[in-house]
Amino acid sequence: MATLRFGLLGPVTSHYGGTPVALGPPQRRAVLTALLLQPGQALTVAALRERVWPGPPPASAISAIHLHIHHLRRTLARYEGPGREHPARLATHPGHTPENVSYVLHVAPGHVDTDRFRHLADDGADHQARGDHHGALARFDAALALWRGEPLTGLQPSAFVRATRRTFTEIHLDTGKRRATALLATGAVTRATLALQDLRDRHPDDESIVVALARALCAGGAESRATRLLGEELERRHRTDGIRPPALAHAHAALLHGTALHDTAPHGTAPHHAALYDAALHDTADRHDGS
Repeated sequence: MATLRFGLLGPVTSHYGGTPVALGPPQRRAVLTALLLQPGQALTVAALRERVWPGPPPASAISAIHLHIHHLRRTLARYEGPGREHPARLATHPGHTPENVSYVLHVAPGHVDTDRFRHLADDGADHQARGDHHGALARFDAALALWRGEPLTGLQPSAFVRATRRTFTEIHLDTGKRRATALLATGAVTRATLALQDLRDRHPDDESIVVALARALCAGGAESRATRLLGEELERRHRTDGIRPPALAHAHAALLHGTALHDTAPHGTAPHHAALYDAALHDTADRHDGS
């Protein structure tokens, strides 16, 4: 059965049974995004105003939001009706003033890619913590396959948008590192090495990636290359930042003394992605909710 789905991990999009749904201009998609990121929760017009505009909102902001809600409601209504599974529905809660009116978007679980992404990443971490590395790997791969680029592409960089992008980028990086650890644990050394090299290219100052890459190289029998990698990275960080990161120094010393590198990936317990996500939401504009 065709369902209405939304994508935020890249450009803000929607599809119904594989057919793109027109969501309107960027400002309207920003209003929709704020509601999608907190489904089932009422957001006042005042809160939406702070989340949509990157600077001081214009005098017309409140009327613009009400107009965007009107058009979004008409768009969603096209997909309501008998036999249609879990349509998205916009509800209105009256307020004493126009800015105190609040809106709630009801969306079925799993119909927004950010929800599926977080669920798969956390589920994979749970499997990893239990030692089920094959199960973890399948879930990490499924989560990363949802990533289409920088989250919320095309929206104005309000504080809310920036915080949301930062949060999902952190979860994406954590999931990538955990996936590499799962690959190593399942014996896929070459794939793990390539994945870590790619992560290092995109995050050159993340020392945990360099240590993990050294571990992967050692697992593939390239201890001398791993030692050289750590030594060169220590020299670079000392030259550019004037520091010698302890994790790199300890790993380098271990290899020089012929000691195996231990797994330093944080997979003993599941990550607190939900807490990270909730903090990003509440750090931006929630002071206006219920005002």
